Amino acid sequence: MHTLELKNGDRLAYRDQGSGPVMVLVHGWGVSGELFDDQLLALSDRFRVVIPDLPGHGASSEFHHQAEFSSLADAVAELLRHLQLESVCLVGWSLGAMVCWDLLARHPELTISGLITIDMVPRLLNDNSWRYGLREGSDSHAFDRDIEIILSDWHAYADLLAPRWLGQGAGDALPDLLARVKGAAQTNQPASMARIWKLLVEQDFCSALARMTLPTLVITGGQSSLYDVPAGEWIVEQMPAAKLEVFQNSGHAPHLDQPQRFNQLLAEFTLNLNDNTAGIDGTLMS
Repeated sequence: MHTLELKNGDRLAYRDQGSGPVMVLVHGWGVSGELFDDQLLALSDRFRVVIPDLPGHGASSEFHHQAEFSSLADAVAELLRHLQLESVCLVGWSLGAMVCWDLLARHPELTISGLITIDMVPRLLNDNSWRYGLREGSDSHAFDRDIEIILSDWHAYADLLAPRWLGQGAGDALPDLLARVKGAAQTNQPASMARIWKLLVEQDFCSALARMTLPTLVITGGQSSLYDVPAGEWIVEQMPAAKLEVFQNSGHAPHLDQPQRFNQLLAEFTLNLNDNTAGIDGTLMS
């Protein structure tokens, strides 16, 4: 585990192992980068694998009550610049996917050659024009009860969520996977989780997707209890260079439920990316 002191004085913890084509894996809300350990172990003999703990998660600094959602992507961007990473395959799971979309939208100076999103939608609140989110509502107050529970008993809340993130395809490995997910969640502080969740709910990247022209693989879990396959199909329709991959036997975390298949896809996708990197406006940058 390495540590980067960010410009705002916070500490960003990250793993950086291997050499070769670069992949940066951004984890989901409520856990930490350790849930990408299967990818680190399996792929770092052929690739350079970088896995940050997002602000407020894992071994990184707590998330300040006044911080904005943009600070998550800004921290990842600062890490990429610090490590002088280029031609990056960016991978985002759940919250991590939103962080990646935000990074692409606001940091076109970075040379990101491809994107993989894992079981996420660009908006969590539903209305008459959007039906793929988690709940009806016009703002984060729709999740006020969730915020109360997170603050009062985060560990119990995380223990309830963990089984929902995994699919039946996990099979005999399910008890160990549940323990890993719960263990990663226990390292986090309730105040950070509540603040990030509130900000996450307020995001809307629906209109931004069409401007992201880089090669993209959209992965969904066929047994996901959070988002359905049509949501992934909608995302692919918006993005000019996106393809859909459905893990029928996985839940919200295909990289945990079916790591071998996921690792193979990740390796093939990274190797197949062009040497040049497409920016958000489609301009090729050497």
